[in-house]
Amino acid sequence: MEKKRRVYIQNFGCQMNDYDVERMVEILRAQGYAACASAEEADLVVLNSCAIREKSEHKVQSAAGRLKELKAARPGMVLAIAGCVAQQEGARLLKRVPTADFTFGPDQIPALPSLLARFSDGRRRFSATDVIDVEDYAFLDADPEPGDVKVTALVTIQKGCDNHCAYCIVPHTRGREVSRPADEVVAEVARFVALGAREVTLIGQNVNSYHAIGTPDGDDFAELLRRVDAVPGLVRLRYTTSHPKDFTEKVAEAHRDLRTMTSWLHLPVQSGSTRTLRRMVRGYTREEYLRKLEHARRLSPELSLSTDIIVGYPGETDAEFDETLSLLAEVEYDNIYSFGYSERPDTPALKLKLKDDVPAEVKDARLQQVQALQREITARRLGRFVGRTAEVLVEGASRSGAGQLCGRLSGNEMVNFGEPADPSRARALVGQLIPVRITATRAHTLVGELTGAPIALALASPPRRLKVVA
Repeated sequence: MEKKRRVYIQNFGCQMNDYDVERMVEILRAQGYAACASAEEADLVVLNSCAIREKSEHKVQSAAGRLKELKAARPGMVLAIAGCVAQQEGARLLKRVPTADFTFGPDQIPALPSLLARFSDGRRRFSATDVIDVEDYAFLDADPEPGDVKVTALVTIQKGCDNHCAYCIVPHTRGREVSRPADEVVAEVARFVALGAREVTLIGQNVNSYHAIGTPDGDDFAELLRRVDAVPGLVRLRYTTSHPKDFTEKVAEAHRDLRTMTSWLHLPVQSGSTRTLRRMVRGYTREEYLRKLEHARRLSPELSLSTDIIVGYPGETDAEFDETLSLLAEVEYDNIYSFGYSERPDTPALKLKLKDDVPAEVKDARLQQVQALQREITARRLGRFVGRTAEVLVEGASRSGAGQLCGRLSGNEMVNFGEPADPSRARALVGQLIPVRITATRAHTLVGELTGAPIALALASPPRRLKVVA
């Protein structure tokens, strides 16, 4: 029998990239490729890139550079660069990365077999960055094998973005917004659940603007959540990323009302200053954002919140930065993702001639202030669980070692807890919802101990809150 070719994919960036990698693996498997654990073993190496920040772009170029000697020693090995940097840079990337054989953007993933054949036939380097028109775009259906599916799964519901926030490159690299048909989304969720997934995260650049159903009030995303919630066997439902201007009351109500809806909301604010938000072209004020959070927390008091913060945006004054600090103190997020602003090509900020005028050392100092404040807040927020028993969806072995297991609360907090005496029982707990008593906190996680048997779930019953037990 012909020996299977091997592929190694190194991924950078967001959950959309994670989903894209899974689809690439499935496409290549149909072409006779088997996934392997390192570039040294591979006949094909794909670097799936992210362009959202300059640092992410540098990472993929560095990874390609480290493969130079390996590629010279193995002339038959093919190196491709995929993702948003490939889309952004096109043929320019081939000049900067001489080890790359070809590059391709996100819309070209379905064409990967033909791209490989094109390179194999001519051994000529090329870049494939055509964007598929909205009217012609078709989403790839996930085709996982049983062993591919973990306790948690990603399901894409849209691609692209029509918002054009001034700092963001996504509309350029991912194209116009396209929403996936609801029946496809529900069928894919059911397919993952049938193969063992218990939690699904619906992903897109702006899930709140999902518009493929045609509800009378236009709140298609809330209706999609309701339809996915009805999938038998699904235990938990999450979604990301949300744009605050499109976050509706009905979606907030879904956290209170739906059987599987988790108590976690990621709502990126980016800045606490209305003046900065206006320059970012975000479409909401600080006050409007806070009102939406207040409403969501009133409906779901146990809601855990996370957000994104950019410091050092063009023109950000000390007073505007202080407004971001005051917002963090007022909201008390459970977790944040924070970054210093970096110019990205083809963004509205450059077209608007917003000068990157905050010195690097000031950005670094502001970022350290934000992260120091958030560490204090995170510690307080995690501390509220100590002494309580909570429902944990077990994901597998803990990275902390010592035979521990790990899983998450409904609010997305990671819990590491003690091993059962019997290793086979530990394996049997994966995918189960179990009661864990929280005994301590770490910097970003919780520590607990198993207190009882797995919780029997009436998976198609009326609403049942999968939250803190006591």
